[in-house]
Amino acid sequence: MGTITRGPPPRLRYLWRVELRHLRYFVAVAEELHFGRAALRVHTSQPSLSQQIRDLERELKVDLFLRTKRHVELTPAGARFFEEARGILAAAERAAGLARETARGESLKLAIGISPETDWLFLGKVLRLFAEHAPTVEVVFQNLTPEAQVAALREGRIDVGFVGLPLEAEGMVTEATGRVKLVVALPASHPMARRTDLRLEELSKEAYVLWPKHLSPGSYDQMLSVFRRAGFGPPIAVEGGIPSTRTVLGMVAAGLTIALVDPVLEQMSASEVVFRPLGGPGVFTERGVIYRRGDVSPILTSFLLEVRVTPPERATPATVPGKQSSGKREKGASRAARPRVGKTRKRG
Repeated sequence: MGTITRGPPPRLRYLWRVELRHLRYFVAVAEELHFGRAALRVHTSQPSLSQQIRDLERELKVDLFLRTKRHVELTPAGARFFEEARGILAAAERAAGLARETARGESLKLAIGISPETDWLFLGKVLRLFAEHAPTVEVVFQNLTPEAQVAALREGRIDVGFVGLPLEAEGMVTEATGRVKLVVALPASHPMARRTDLRLEELSKEAYVLWPKHLSPGSYDQMLSVFRRAGFGPPIAVEGGIPSTRTVLGMVAAGLTIALVDPVLEQMSASEVVFRPLGGPGVFTERGVIYRRGDVSPILTSFLLEVRVTPPERATPATVPGKQSSGKREKGASRAARPRVGKTRKRG
């Protein structure tokens, strides 16, 4: 009769002896590249920390650091292990935070502020990834101007907002999620609608429309500057709350105005509106997220993780009659390192 072997397979057995504390010590040294500073950071003595790292290297059977009397650096194996170790620690912290939250019976909810500048294709990808890691979290949306999103963040009514950048507010953090090259929306009957080498300066006699300034003061000032440099006069005023994209495209279709817009709008426009790429350096706008500085909610931190690792949707440039798109896309902003999880703030 054969012998039954209990426990993990022999080739994986050594990994079971690597504990989270080893990973925390290793990450501290990898980030500080100095055993003394790392020891202070993890509240242990330098000899003890050095021994823990040696134990870890012995378990993994690789050298993680190159050491001299005055210099510490990661080996290629150490650099690879560093990225994985950070992810493991973050996942453990996130799991602990969500478990504590669930045990307290707190509401698992993420409130997101949205605006006309929200990139729904990008947000949809983020939410699908987020749902894989936090399937029990309810996601709710509030349609708010950027100024109203800041107020809602301060009052705890939302956890994160999607806004146009730049946007500065005391006590808030903004992070870029993507950069988009805008196209010009013209009435289909416009004399220049069939041009392939259109420049913004050639349209300077036309009326143009901007989103109201209260929706995104930074974006408004940026776009107004672009039009003025091209020789345009004052914009057509659209006042009130949050005008819809359909309203702006309707004004263009009626021949009242032109507009610089995200190329994704081409998918939802009427036949009376055409979209044309601009020659020269182009006009770009930046999107991002805004949230409370110091908010350590595990739900928010988990969501921001997905925001940071999700590549932005990149719209194909607008095409002109008789000319196919090249298929090239504008590159989005680079991503920051993955964030990690803490404790949720309870909203009343």
